[in-house]
Amino acid sequence: MHYFAICDIASRFLIFREPWGASLHRPGQDDTKADMTNRKARPKQGNDKTRSPRESSLFVGSLEKGMQILRVFDREHSVMGLSEIVEASGLDKSSVQRFTFTLHALGYLRKDDSTRKYTLSPRVLELGFAYLQTDSLVEYATPHMYEANRRSGETVNVTELFDTEVVYVARAPGRHVISVDIFLGMRIPAHACAPGRVILAFMEEIDAAALIDRSELRKFTPKTIASRAGLLRELAQVRSQGYAIAEEQCYLGEISVAAPIFNGSRKPVAALNISVPSSRWSVKQIEEQLVPIVLEASRAISPADSSVSSHPWFYRRLTTAPALSANPKRVASGRRSR
Repeated sequence: MHYFAICDIASRFLIFREPWGASLHRPGQDDTKADMTNRKARPKQGNDKTRSPRESSLFVGSLEKGMQILRVFDREHSVMGLSEIVEASGLDKSSVQRFTFTLHALGYLRKDDSTRKYTLSPRVLELGFAYLQTDSLVEYATPHMYEANRRSGETVNVTELFDTEVVYVARAPGRHVISVDIFLGMRIPAHACAPGRVILAFMEEIDAAALIDRSELRKFTPKTIASRAGLLRELAQVRSQGYAIAEEQCYLGEISVAAPIFNGSRKPVAALNISVPSSRWSVKQIEEQLVPIVLEASRAISPADSSVSSHPWFYRRLTTAPALSANPKRVASGRRSR
């Protein structure tokens, strides 16, 4: 695996993106004491199974605030002063002063002495890189991903679902230059891409419906399916055929094909997809040449002790698809020139 590519802001997908709640900090009060005060003040309603995590006595609000400071930095806000962090985070100035000082002391933030502005430091990458080193899915999927990359000659990705988005956790770049700027740790709304749709299609219907309901179904291109009814129809088709093809749903000029990766309990935990430009590929060519590769790779990654074999489309698709040559030129021969 290309470790420098892996490090490319991969830590971003580890940082929680839950809606920010009201500040628990009282100016002039120690954060730890503030947390204890708020824990005592919280009414005990129901048990831990029915209460939200923030209502638990185990929830540490000060830690959430520290993570919130890291989360406000992104491509559009890479350098920020104290007042900018206050505005972006929604925290009061006293809290921001404490947390930026602490994060700087721990090495997670850099501070320019002349401008007094902050940026993320390379140490933030330790979080994301540690995930990639310890995620068994990434480790097991990597050889199959690169084999699919070798056979197709195109870019192959592995994504995991994180709330209403999919996160790119592994990537094997193709031999051709593509216009879509995708990097590890990047998130894309699940409703607008093939990996997200194929995971949604094989989730429990009640869970998929709940995820759709809390998603912002917005259009990224004129072709994006952005209605609940339209998306549910698309998921039914994906579930029937066993794979998803998204044509210019998130990016103009891109077509993506994806198949689900299951865990040992038949739960879709990830997806493997191949992204290609519409200037060189048609949907028909993708169905004939790339769908079998994607299905074979995703099936190989799914645990052998799972019940993947009970999904008949795996075998139906693999047995009816034309035989593939191990020579990458076999796939290239069907492409249209740019």
